[in-house]
Amino acid sequence: MNLGAVYAIFRKDLLDGSRNYHVVLMVLTPIILSLLFSNIVSDSKTEAALPEIGMISSPQQPLIEALTGKGLGKKLTFFQDRDKLESAILEGNVRFGIILPELISSNETSSASKSVTILYPPHMPEFGIDTLKSVFEAEIRHQLNIVAPPLPFELKAEPVAGSTSNAGNVSDSMFPMLIVMALGMVGFLALPMSIVEEREKGTLNAIFLTRLTSSEFILGKSIFSFTIAMLTIIVMLSLNGKWGSNSHFLLLIAFLGSLMTIFTGLIIASFATTQGSVNAIGTTLFLFFQMIPSLQHSSQLVEKIAPFFPSTYIFSGLRKAMFLDLTRVRIFDDISIVFAVTLAVYFVAWIIYRVKKADK
Repeated sequence: MNLGAVYAIFRKDLLDGSRNYHVVLMVLTPIILSLLFSNIVSDSKTEAALPEIGMISSPQQPLIEALTGKGLGKKLTFFQDRDKLESAILEGNVRFGIILPELISSNETSSASKSVTILYPPHMPEFGIDTLKSVFEAEIRHQLNIVAPPLPFELKAEPVAGSTSNAGNVSDSMFPMLIVMALGMVGFLALPMSIVEEREKGTLNAIFLTRLTSSEFILGKSIFSFTIAMLTIIVMLSLNGKWGSNSHFLLLIAFLGSLMTIFTGLIIASFATTQGSVNAIGTTLFLFFQMIPSLQHSSQLVEKIAPFFPSTYIFSGLRKAMFLDLTRVRIFDDISIVFAVTLAVYFVAWIIYRVKKADK
């Protein structure tokens, strides 16, 4: 066996692979995603189980002091009244709320007049509520050294007011994620794939040689994909009976999100030379576009980077339009950001295709 020849082949593949962005993306994507997932479970059990919590209680409460001493103080935000706490939960600034009596200690006997109330989002599934109660009860028992029941108070769980639907199961809470998935699949994969297929057949160059303007090209290429994306979402809403009083906001956000992904797909197609290139670039963008908003409350790392992904605001706007009372939450912030990003992506696509036509 000629080891020199084997090494030469290996060296060639190594150099070619390091220059091939398909290979680089295939290697880096699972590594980056693994870091996000490992960060989710790298915290202690208490930190992982107890997300950001809004409190109505005295900071000198023994239980609060115990949680702060364990390094969880950064996850606690104090509110003066229940209305402000409920608004923060609906906005997503905190995940849950807890209303504590002024003093809870292990020396107190159980009293029906004293209770601890856990406030949760209206779209939270029942198994999530049960898990939250169990985790919080276990933490209370641990801090107060209470081994056997009963607790020295009543532990209650109540939904936050402000829901426009009876969303309470997994399929309902996942519905915004499914809409985001539909937008990403059409914009990041289907559209650029069709354009690159035209380039491979030689028909795209013929289009560039016509008197068609860049805006006309972008509009013409976007109409079919936009129709497919919106039709998919409308069918999903109709089949599952998800039309509600805020459906106009839902469609507006889906409209803007669809344009954003389509214009991004046009940019992908301008750089991708083959359908394999589209798969490499589009799939990578699609994974992050899809997963970041879904995992944004799973760890501090994902929560910090989520605001830099436009899909976070698409997801947030869809969730508010589908499940929440818009008099209590700010949906126009999400709409404004999605609109601004969509406009910016359009101008980037317009400049790219104007340069391409000038090259011809």
